[in-house]
Amino acid sequence: MLKFIKDFIIYGCTPMLGKVLAVFLMPIYTSIIPQDEYGAMWLIFSVKGIISLFSNLDIQSGVAREYNEKGIDRTKLVSTGFYSIFGISFLVFLFMVSTQSFWQTTVLSLDSRYSVAFFIMLLTIPLGSLESYFSILARFKHKPILYSIGTIIQLLIQTTIAVVGVVYIRCGINAFFIGMLCGELFSIIYFSYINRKNIRITFEKEYLRKALLFSLPTLPAVLAGWVDTSFGQVIIGKYISTTDLAVYSVALQLASMFTIVSVALKNVWEPYLYENYNKPNFISEVKKLYRFIVLALIIISIGVSLFSKEIILLLSNSAYRDAAQYFSLLCLPMCVYLLLPIASSGIRVSRDTKYIGISHVLGSITNIASLIILIPHLGVIGVPISLTASRVVTYFIMYSVSKSKGVIVLPNGILFLLIASVVVCYLVIISGVGLLGRAICVTVAELLVLFYIVKYLNIKNILIKRK
Repeated sequence: MLKFIKDFIIYGCTPMLGKVLAVFLMPIYTSIIPQDEYGAMWLIFSVKGIISLFSNLDIQSGVAREYNEKGIDRTKLVSTGFYSIFGISFLVFLFMVSTQSFWQTTVLSLDSRYSVAFFIMLLTIPLGSLESYFSILARFKHKPILYSIGTIIQLLIQTTIAVVGVVYIRCGINAFFIGMLCGELFSIIYFSYINRKNIRITFEKEYLRKALLFSLPTLPAVLAGWVDTSFGQVIIGKYISTTDLAVYSVALQLASMFTIVSVALKNVWEPYLYENYNKPNFISEVKKLYRFIVLALIIISIGVSLFSKEIILLLSNSAYRDAAQYFSLLCLPMCVYLLLPIASSGIRVSRDTKYIGISHVLGSITNIASLIILIPHLGVIGVPISLTASRVVTYFIMYSVSKSKGVIVLPNGILFLLIASVVVCYLVIISGVGLLGRAICVTVAELLVLFYIVKYLNIKNILIKRK
């Protein structure tokens, strides 16, 4: 458990730096870049996610699953994954470049002034696929320090180019995609060097078959994940306005700070799961981890939700004031998403990955149905509500299957406490309660959570045992 926590902290630090840096640079970007252009940037980012899915078929997850199996020739396995991802992503890139005008103007309704930004985004598709593949391998080699160093340097390169391009050269959103491109180039060179011993001119069809048998059933889940996170943005940008999309995207970017924990948890959970699920104390250990994670999320969600107005004004400007209500409500789906790797443990151990796809697809169907019903009546606020419904449906379907496999049993009662806390905070925000009133609410709520921790988690006994 101590090794899990150690790796969790190390892998969490670098994503945290990237998210924190992006948030603190937000006031600069939102003051220089026009709202409609800022919204267009996020619309292009949203499309990048779905293109990336088809450019690698999630082969990296299949390679990761086989990496620690007995009898595996890691050199052949890693090389097979590398050549497969490179070939597929390059073909997708060629197809998208040849049909760029259709996707940009007809599908997204973006005018020609965004053509350069869209093309640079397409260049990042093959590079991003390879970068993701090599960085995953670095994690499975248990090299957290080298992983962190490479990720930090990539972040510095990407951010420096973006800031210089926006602030000094004034090339607008093109600077973001150029920075991303240069950062991925460095990352490929760095992480491929770390994995150089496993890259040879060799290709094993059987390894590709095994990787695809694992990854292909999860593709609907990945696609559903894109629908959850980005489809709402596409709907806002195409059918409402890129200006409204800019406001919502500010809220979404702030809410994505929760993915700091999500990325760290995902980076260490699968190796931890595959190495420990047969141990007799695994279920009890997971219960402890789960309780601590959910309680931490409750404390964080209450604080940021009730002070969302002040956070938005501090990190953007009055033109983005409406983002406060979106930000408050988005805390809930972000928290539930963080818990999905734990909920899917039994599915991954049993290799019955079709249930990951089924649960995500059913969640996305819920999302799309909610968007169709809610957006005409509620406008943009229907997007975070739909996302919440999707994540909750996905979580409980996934957990039900995992529990039936006998791998995990989670204390889900505490999850309902999280849901209730966020909903109450949102109602306080939209009711117009003043700063003092919200500060009192935060104080009372946090004290109640701390009381729960002390009374029901036996913190005193845990501390005595450690001594």
